[in-house]
Order: sequence, then C-alpha cells, then structure tokens
Amino acid sequence: MATYGTYNTPGPIKITFYGIGILFAFLIMFYLVRGMYRDNYRGNVNAGRAAERIEARKALEQKNSALLNSAGWVNSNKAIVRLPIARAMELTVQAYQNPEAARSNLVARSEKASAPEPVAPPQPSEFE
Repeated sequence: MATYGTYNTPGPIKITFYGIGILFAFLIMFYLVRGMYRDNYRGNVNAGRAAERIEARKALEQKNSALLNSAGWVNSNKAIVRLPIARAMELTVQAYQNPEAARSNLVARSEKASAPEPVAPPQPSEFE
C-alpha cells in the first residue's frame, strides 16, 4: 500500500506567516480605502469644480432643448434641416402609412446626407 507524504504541504509556521501576510495586506487595503473615502466626502474639496460642472450641464441642457424644439438648418448645402420633435413624429407616422416607400425614402435621404461634400479640383501649379 502506498503512503503519501507531506512533501508539498506547507508546515504550520509557513501557514502562520501566510495568514499574517494576508491579514496585513487586507489591513493596508482597508486603511487606503478609508482614507480615500474620507478625502472624497468631506464636501469642500471639489465644491468649486462641482458647481462649474452643474452650470455647464445646465447650459448644455438649455442649448439642447432649444435645438430639439426648434427648426433650423443642419447643412444648407445638402438641404438638411432640423425639425422639432413633435413635427418629426407626425411626419414619421404619416410616412409609415406605406412602409416600403417610407423605408426607401429614408435610405435615399440617408445616402444623400452621408455623401461626401464635393471638393473643388486643386489649382494647377504655376510651373505646369
């Protein structure tokens, strides 16, 4: 009968040192996280920057709401306009009374909008 030795198992001293090392690592991690938590939640560290971000977000929301609720030109060269959301939804409902025609129209308009702008040919060099 074969006997299996303990040639790969760590001894009790090694296990004790491993346990102390792991415990020490967890304590270091605990104190680092606790310090970060205290620094971030004192309230006055980033108060000025937070106020700037809030003002920037409010300005962006006002600009976007104005753009969403008004008509205007997106690209006048390609005759692409921006419609208010309510009007765009009405036109979509009307267009999809005939789904095949609406889809083909949508694809044609998408291709027109994504077509590259015509570029003027370069001027010939004076040395040619």
